[in-house]
This record gives sequence, C-alpha cells and structure tokens, in this order.
Amino acid sequence: MIRIFALAALALAFSALARDGAAQSRDDLRGQFEAIIAGLNDNTFRPFHDAIDQKAFLNRVYGTRVIANEAKEAFAGRFRESLESMFTSAFPRPRTAAEEGDIIGTVISFEDEGGQARAIVRYQGKGYRFSYHSYELTRGRGGRVQIVDWFDYYQGNWFSEEAGNSLVRMLPGKGPVASVLEMSGPSEAQLFQVGELLKSVRDKNPARFYQILDGLDEALRREPFIVRLNYGYSRFLGDPRRIEAAVSDLQAHLPGDARQSLSLTEYYIMRRLFAEAITEFERFQEALGMKDGASESMKATAAMALGDFEQAQGFALQATAAEPALELAWWTLLRTRTAAGDYAGAVEALTQLEDRFGHLLIPQKLRRDRFLRILIDQPQYKDWRAARDAA
Repeated sequence: MIRIFALAALALAFSALARDGAAQSRDDLRGQFEAIIAGLNDNTFRPFHDAIDQKAFLNRVYGTRVIANEAKEAFAGRFRESLESMFTSAFPRPRTAAEEGDIIGTVISFEDEGGQARAIVRYQGKGYRFSYHSYELTRGRGGRVQIVDWFDYYQGNWFSEEAGNSLVRMLPGKGPVASVLEMSGPSEAQLFQVGELLKSVRDKNPARFYQILDGLDEALRREPFIVRLNYGYSRFLGDPRRIEAAVSDLQAHLPGDARQSLSLTEYYIMRRLFAEAITEFERFQEALGMKDGASESMKATAAMALGDFEQAQGFALQATAAEPALELAWWTLLRTRTAAGDYAGAVEALTQLEDRFGHLLIPQKLRRDRFLRILIDQPQYKDWRAARDAA
C-alpha cells in the first residue's frame, strides 16, 4: 500500500512538473517573440530576420504564384535585404513632417497550442497611425521561436502573398500573370494588358498604369487582384481622386472585404465619414479576432465626431477594459466624458491618468487642450484638484 501511495505521489509530481514545463515553454516562446519585437523597436532587424523559417516562408511565396526562375533566384539571393525593405515599406507613411519618427510595436495577443502560436502585434506611429500584424509562429530546433508568415492588416495581404506579387511584377510573363487572376482562360490580350499594368507599377510609371487601367474591359476591372492592386497603388500615390475611384471599385466588386477594412478606416476618417469608419473598424476587429484599446479608442473618437456621446463613452470604456495599461484609452475616456458633460466620470479618468501615467493635470495644462479646458470651471474638477493638491 505504501508503495502504491509512493508511486501515485511520484506520478502527481511528474504531472505537475510537466504542467509547469508546458507553462514555462509557452512563456519562453512568447518571451522570445517579444524580444524580437523589442529589437525592431530599437531599430535592430537582424533578430527578426534570423527568426524567419526561410524554407517554409519561401515555399509559401512560391506556392501562391507562378514565378519566373530568374525572379526566384534574385529574391533568394538577396533575401535579407528584400525582406527588410518590404517589411519597413509596408507601414503607414508619414503624411506630414510631424508624423515622422519611430514606429513602435506592442504584442497585444499571444496564443500557443503545442508549439504552434499566433501573435498579434500592433504597430503605432505618430499621428495615431496604426498597423496590425498577425504572426504565425512555430517552435524550431532548440526551442527557438520561428516566424512562418504574417498577415498585414494595413496592407491587406499575407506577407508571403505580397512577396509573391512583387516577384510576379519583376518578370510578368503569361504564366505568372495568369496565376494572379481568378478568371478561367484569360485571352492573350487580357494577359498582355495585365502584364503591362504590372510593369508600370514595377517601373514607377503611374501615368502608364492609369492609362492601361482605364482601358481594361469589365471582366478585368472586376478581378479581385486588379481591384486590390488599384486600391493599394492609389493609396501609395496619394491622389485623392484616384483613391476615391479605387474605393468605389472596392465597394462595387469586393463589398465587405475585411482585408481592406483597416486602411479604409483611414480613408473614411479623412473624408469625415465617421459612421462608415466605425463599421470598418468593427469589421477589422472581427477579422482580427479581438478588440484592443487603440481600435476602440478610434471608434470612440469617430462616434464623438458624430455627436453620439453615449456610444462614444461605450467604446471608450471598452478601450480601458481591453487595455487598462494603454494611456490612449484613458485620454479617450476623459475626452468623451467631458464632451458628454459627465464631469464626475471625467474626474475618474483624470485620476487614472495621474496615478497610472504620471501626468499632473493642473488647470494650466487643461487650458491648452480645447476639448478639456471646459473642465477647469466645473465644481467636480475643482474639488478633485483641491483634494489631490492637499494630499
């Protein structure tokens, strides 16, 4: 009997060790990945490059498209340089000098199941410009984290897919061009037109691009690849008239396409179409599989612009619940409550901003903010400030 109890105790001990080991393994995988993102934040790309499972990644690149051998060889031969160039150029470009600066990544979600993991990283630049990547990860030799691929929600593509598209543009022969189209049996003329369209992007010739695009037949204009190419290229060039036309094509031929929702929020906010922006934010969140403090804050700001202060406060509260350590969420809650005249609620947000983030929200500081200066004369703020100063 004693031996049985001893064996049972030993089994429980091993079971506990296995559970502890599995938990430690999960923490270690996340820790490794967070260190890679920290390296990017310090402008160090090498750890990110070294974590790429190059064989698996290239298999995906070459598996999505028919690609000329010369293009494959050129890409593989300059893999690190090409990877870094494509990675950095995919982020939102500064619209003004004030928006120039570092883009900081934050791991906002990490799910690990038996050595296969998914991590979501939010990248933020100045001017509240956000990009989100969903990384597919695996455990390699020695327990090292490896990056297989990632979906870029700002560009609306898997990175391997975008890399494949760039290689097709490099040498757009009939086979590669046919591989990007969904239509069956494209004609020689259609293949030629799409090939010339891709060459114009490669050669940085927008006049030629739009000359060809405007002459395409309706079947080609409906092609998902062409619709997305036009939308992405128009965004890159920044011509408002062309962007508007590209968005119209997107709505007509790919309605509800969540791949483009994040970038569409920028377009709708710029056009002051705030209800449409909220719809796209929600579509993006559904595709992402989560709500985070930044996107909820942006929804709150859009609702406030519509004058719907109840909805704005609801979004702002969800932002603070999703990410209580995100400063933006508390500023958003402060502004939405102030706009709604909920000054007691605004004081709660002021407390969080001072206690969590070290701000000193005295009248002189509030006076500089046109949304918050109204607080200075409110009795709720005066009582709160007096109590804080006396403490």
